[in-house]
Amino acid sequence: MRAAEEVAGTLTQPRRARVPGLAPQLNRPHAAIHLGEYLQMGEIQDLFERVPADPYVSAGFRHKSIMRVHVSDGQIHRATHGPLFQPKEYNPIHGDIVRHYEEIDERLGTLLEPAIHIFAGCARLSGEHEVLVQTQRITASSGDDGHTGFPVVEGWHQDNISVLGLFLVNRVNVAGGISMLAGDRRGEKLVFAQTLAVGDLLLVDDTALWHNTTPIARIDPTKPAYRDIVIMTWPSCRETVTV
Repeated sequence: MRAAEEVAGTLTQPRRARVPGLAPQLNRPHAAIHLGEYLQMGEIQDLFERVPADPYVSAGFRHKSIMRVHVSDGQIHRATHGPLFQPKEYNPIHGDIVRHYEEIDERLGTLLEPAIHIFAGCARLSGEHEVLVQTQRITASSGDDGHTGFPVVEGWHQDNISVLGLFLVNRVNVAGGISMLAGDRRGEKLVFAQTLAVGDLLLVDDTALWHNTTPIARIDPTKPAYRDIVIMTWPSCRETVTV
């Protein structure tokens, strides 16, 4: 794979966003920012141990909780909790399913506020915009060998949103998990391929790029292995939202 810097010039202009009048939200199709030194990463990592198993992944390698927030006047306010919904056109695995998840732990949500502020600021969101925040752990405990995990189960895709943020919280005893962005749905026009470091935030214009992540593999088969990430999106994927 070529480095992202070598292929960044191949990007075409972003397509019109799905939410009229608010595009583009980002000044560029993608950007990576390191935030680790500005958050209490140790406590955040500890609290990820409480993220519950995802009831919609029977193989058991995914854990997930969610919350929705508004960012207004420098403050973050939780919105009404509700299920997650995506059209099958964008999520062939879990699309058209109303998925109910537990709400993110209050303390964990508070600790994530600096990352949410950065996401909302870069996306130029105001208090009227509702942001979906997902905490997600992928364990390397599936696959034919029992030592593989799948951060993305649908392959190259977009999420029927305008702006995506991926904040890497932890990587423990795993190889792989390369975050990839491309200018086409097959991943042939690769523009970014990088193993995010703990504390990295990757911002993506979901109307311009497709994204994917390679599977993770357990390094030491005798020890726990997982990859923890926070996913932030706008719009917030409510069942009643049409974009």
